[in-house]
Amino acid sequence: MDFAAISAFVLVGDKGGFRAAATALGITSAGVSKAVSRLESKLGVTLVARTTRSVRLTPAGSVFHARCKAILADLDQAGREAAEGSAQPQGQLVISLSRVFGRVRVLPVIADYTKQYPEVEIEVRLSDRLADLVVEGVDLAIRIGDLPDSSLIATRIGQTGFVMCGSPEYLATMGMPAHPDDLHRHSVVGYVAPDTAVRFTYRFLIDGVVKTVSLPSRLKVDDGEALVGAGARSVGLVMANEYLMEQQIAEGSLVRVLREFETPPVPISVVQLPTRNPSPAARAFVAMLRRRLAGWPQGGMV
Repeated sequence: MDFAAISAFVLVGDKGGFRAAATALGITSAGVSKAVSRLESKLGVTLVARTTRSVRLTPAGSVFHARCKAILADLDQAGREAAEGSAQPQGQLVISLSRVFGRVRVLPVIADYTKQYPEVEIEVRLSDRLADLVVEGVDLAIRIGDLPDSSLIATRIGQTGFVMCGSPEYLATMGMPAHPDDLHRHSVVGYVAPDTAVRFTYRFLIDGVVKTVSLPSRLKVDDGEALVGAGARSVGLVMANEYLMEQQIAEGSLVRVLREFETPPVPISVVQLPTRNPSPAARAFVAMLRRRLAGWPQGGMV
């Protein structure tokens, strides 16, 4: 197709005449008219109805104009994305992470990222509370769990599941629970959210339905590592995201229980403020994070 002629035709439709289109293109009105005529001859259809007083699109011209305008817009966007994609990431990224997941899974990725993109300066904020991206000037935040409806742009990068564990010593003393109903005779170390003190809700998949089980706790903590430590020291059973306990499970200091009653995994997402063109630095980081988490057993892409 003759893209020069198509561009001239689209401007004629947008501007309502040959003269205005010619001014926008920096050529003569005759040049625009010839380009449109060349396009009409190629298509074998009249696109513009010309009179001494007005210029208007024909019905066929209106349909063709709408399609061509969308195509040109896509081409323009593709060109911008290609140019930005070839640009070396640079500038600053402020990233908000939950403390344990950030240290265990994300900081190793950030370390490699800084080596690959030395022109990017990264500030990492480790906290278990949800950061306000606008107020705190955060570019990217990683959230674990189902996201509430919001104006944030979310990119799903993986998943993780909640698991319940106990130490071999504890299980040898108290026995292995066979069903969530058995937990009422066990000690459970509770968890409360930092800052809000909201208690963790225990959920199990029972008979194909996710059910909430109320479990009292003599000990409650507001730190994930403290929770896992209490479980490894035989204080009681603990439930948390698997990434918190994967090392202890691998070493044998914690044993996974009630596996057949575990609820489906929850998503891991990168969220950012809505913007038409995220920075090359942000796009490169999200892409690297997705690649790295895709190789993690609980971080498979979904």
